[in-house]
Amino acid sequence: MPRTHFIWHLFASWCALLAAVLAGCSWLTSVELARLSDSAQFRRMSDVAAGLTKILPVIGNTVDPEAFATLAREITQTALVGIDLLEPSGAILAEVSTTTLNAESAAHWPTSGDAIVSEARAGRIGHTSRYDPVTGKRMLAVCVPLGPIEKPLAIVRVLANTTEQDRELFRSQRTILIGYLALALAAAAAGYGLAKRTARPVQELAAAVTRLAGGAFETPIPTPELAELSSLAAAIGLLREQLVERGLTIGRQGSQQEAVLGSMIEGVLAIDARQRIVSMNLAAADLLGLDPSIVMHRPLQEVVPNPDLRRFALRAIDCSQPLEDDLLLRGLRDRTIRVRGTALRDLSGDGGAVIVLNDVTDIQHLENVRRDFVANVSHELKTPIASIKGFVETLLDGAADNPVDNQRFLTIIAKQAERLEAIIEDLLALSRIEQSEGERSLPVERVRLADLLAAVMTDCLPRAIERSIGLQLSCPDALEAEMNAPLLEQAMINLVDNAIKYSEPGKTVWLTAAHAEHAGVGMDEVRVSVRDEGCGIEASHLPRLFERFYRVDRARSRKLGGTGLGLSIVKHIMQAHGGSVTVESSPGIGSTFTIQLPAC
Repeated sequence: MPRTHFIWHLFASWCALLAAVLAGCSWLTSVELARLSDSAQFRRMSDVAAGLTKILPVIGNTVDPEAFATLAREITQTALVGIDLLEPSGAILAEVSTTTLNAESAAHWPTSGDAIVSEARAGRIGHTSRYDPVTGKRMLAVCVPLGPIEKPLAIVRVLANTTEQDRELFRSQRTILIGYLALALAAAAAGYGLAKRTARPVQELAAAVTRLAGGAFETPIPTPELAELSSLAAAIGLLREQLVERGLTIGRQGSQQEAVLGSMIEGVLAIDARQRIVSMNLAAADLLGLDPSIVMHRPLQEVVPNPDLRRFALRAIDCSQPLEDDLLLRGLRDRTIRVRGTALRDLSGDGGAVIVLNDVTDIQHLENVRRDFVANVSHELKTPIASIKGFVETLLDGAADNPVDNQRFLTIIAKQAERLEAIIEDLLALSRIEQSEGERSLPVERVRLADLLAAVMTDCLPRAIERSIGLQLSCPDALEAEMNAPLLEQAMINLVDNAIKYSEPGKTVWLTAAHAEHAGVGMDEVRVSVRDEGCGIEASHLPRLFERFYRVDRARSRKLGGTGLGLSIVKHIMQAHGGSVTVESSPGIGSTFTIQLPAC
């Protein structure tokens, strides 16, 4: 805050200047009045002395002291001065004083060697003043030569004190001082009005600039009459236009930046040199489980419990090169985050860092699935190919000449070729389903579910009879759904076929369809369940059960002729329909696979 306002600064300067001028004028006036007073007194005393010399009788070359005393006494009664008659050498011949002039003080006035006596002896009128320590008053003296100027016969000295003169001088000075004070008050009032008038346009400009700083860019800029202030007002107007333009530019850039950061799937987190959060987008808040309105401008150590991320942020601030690392975020679902940090530097020397967080959990999972898929495909294809190759080599080595071995080996080769064909067919089917799922181009139509499930039962019945497994179907006749009938039939056949394979002889497989309402959503759906009384599945296997080539029991699955792709095909068929498939299983009791389809 400024120490003084502009108006008071101007007024104080004016008052200081006025006080200096009036003080100087008062001093000059006092000095000049004192000089004029002394000059008038000297002139009066000179006139008294000159008049006395004119009327004083001179007999020969001498002056009668008695006659001098008589004439001087008459003059002192009216002139209130002391008069002395001195020899040219300075010796006192006669002296006459009044009650107002102390004779003793006059006697102590030096004569011999006095400068004014020397002046009179030279034929000139001499005058001087001195302070009388006896009376404490200032004394005036005038010496006038008597007789011829070349060689005066005597010297008339007139003495007077300045008591009355000083009293009159004091009264005059007091009157002048009062006048000066009145003039000073009037000038101060005029100066205050002038300062106020001068400061008003400055205050108006300051108020306008304050409103501009507050964001009121439509505020009019006053135009003062003074050229300098008018130039300042024009500069402020130009500055306002630039501020408006820059504000619009910054606003557009801020909106664009906010839109870009908001649309990014990567999390962006900005921190300062003290690791305080200065900015974050919604993706970063979701990844870290934070509320931006609460954690903003708070230290990272307080709001992020992950120590690896805090250490990475500290390294990013201090390192001049970009850093990259993978971190594990613990939570309800562990996630792998790839972080990239870049240090920030500004002109003040402070800095910070921008950290980009990318959730690569699904990417790594897909990479793992890809690696497992390649390994599983290689392994699944390698087994029948190796078997076919081995038996072919055995036949070529001579076993073809033995009718018994020939027939047995060819049967095995045919069986492995069928298995290889089944794997390839399932892979091709899975690829086609995934393509339809990605392009959202699956053709669907309204189908009566009872007819489709009856066809599934008819297809699976021979294998069920072969294994002595009973099949039960329960489906309302009027139940319909939008579906791709061939694909859904394939999915149901896969589920029923698995239920038959993994059920012991004499058990039953139930195929049930019903209309249901999705809990909490209010959306109608169709649920089809396949329940068996097989060996069941451990809970640890359920999350990966629908992965490609995943088997709970690999040896038994291959023995039963499975390719390991059936449940994966079911999952992708349901996803292509906008539905889902779930499983519930208990070891030793059985399993229930349920698919959900949107109802018509």
